[in-house]
Amino acid sequence: MKRQILAAFCVLAAAGCGRWADLDSDAFARGSASQEQFALDSQACAGKAEAARSYELRGVEADNVDKHKIFNGAYGACMRARGYKGGTSTLGFWHAYDL
Repeated sequence: MKRQILAAFCVLAAAGCGRWADLDSDAFARGSASQEQFALDSQACAGKAEAARSYELRGVEADNVDKHKIFNGAYGACMRARGYKGGTSTLGFWHAYDL
């Protein structure tokens, strides 16, 4: 019984950790894009998301959750605008940050 409780706790803790991180290309399906194009698009979107996070947090002290929400929202919007579909990672388990 103790092992089952411990195992359930570990699974929930591991799943929850994904919610407090920046998204990356693993959260999106490559589709028909080449691996090189997909990587370039992901890198460009990460740059835009980092700029959005820096701009929105200027002069405001925010916790890590706020920082990840801003980054993930901007990154996800950028990747979707380029035609990629989300949901290929475990982050989709709880639809972290409404992506």
